[in-house]
Amino acid sequence: MAVDVLFICHTQYQAMVSAVKALTAPAGFSADFWLSDALPAREELAQRLQKEKIAGRVFLPRDNAEQYPSLEHASLLLRRTMAFKHAAAAGFPLRLGEYREICIYNDWNSAGRYLQDRGVQYVLGEDTYSNLDHPNHWIDDQAAEADFARRQLTGSGYLFWGAYRGVSTVEVANPETVSYYPGKLRGFDVFAHLESLDGKSRAALRRVFAGEELPPVEPGSCLFLSRGYYVDREVFSQAAQDQLCRDIVARYAQGYRLYIKTHPRDTTDYTALFPGAVVINRFMPSQLLDYCFDVQFDRAIGFRTSALDGLRCAREIIRIPDEEFSYENYRF
Repeated sequence: MAVDVLFICHTQYQAMVSAVKALTAPAGFSADFWLSDALPAREELAQRLQKEKIAGRVFLPRDNAEQYPSLEHASLLLRRTMAFKHAAAAGFPLRLGEYREICIYNDWNSAGRYLQDRGVQYVLGEDTYSNLDHPNHWIDDQAAEADFARRQLTGSGYLFWGAYRGVSTVEVANPETVSYYPGKLRGFDVFAHLESLDGKSRAALRRVFAGEELPPVEPGSCLFLSRGYYVDREVFSQAAQDQLCRDIVARYAQGYRLYIKTHPRDTTDYTALFPGAVVINRFMPSQLLDYCFDVQFDRAIGFRTSALDGLRCAREIIRIPDEEFSYENYRF
């Protein structure tokens, strides 16, 4: 029996959006998930998606450049032929024709190259919320290349960010705010759909992405939304990130009961760094705090993070200015 959608996800956020689509779809909807090896803790996530019956099959391929090399300069015929060989080695799904729709959220990777080599149509979903509401230099620079029109027409080489000729639809939160890809846009506002979920579906999302309930949020609480400053190479060592976080907490969370939610890529041991703090599952998209938990913090703080965008579960939100903590002071 045909499956409705194959979701190809490279981040926890993209997996969350896909899960919301599945939970809000009509009865009988079915979906398979392809979880990139760039996605931390993907094995646990796969098990939880299947346990909640949000996903049917879940593919966990080795989708790196070595397993699936670029065939940029090969002929279309050779690309079609080699796609099966490389995909089998990497563990990519081979039977793409059984899906009514294939949705990928960023196609500038080996998964996107595979879809283009196979010549299949796919939907490009939003990488992050409203990321196409403003000029995108990647899209603009690609379109300005001398051979862009020819490559788009003939399918020669790879085109990304929705420019590939086989992209049937570009999905965005609000099509009225996006100037790219006229005629291909459709709307899906994940936060509007999260707002509409019933208690059963919200509990399912908590089990999939958090794995547990949060302890009660006490009066005088501060939520620190940190980031992987070291893994993203913004500071030069884990010790430097540790000191940066200590300085942020000392300046902005002194006297508060500390709760910490960080990025999935960040492997900092915050329990050791801040004994007594409540450390929230790092693999859970922070947006779920607003929609799937009954929590309210007195203050939320963040330094160079978009996780504060639209956050509603704090009475006071502090975006720490960039100049407040210069990376030049953390070169150790």
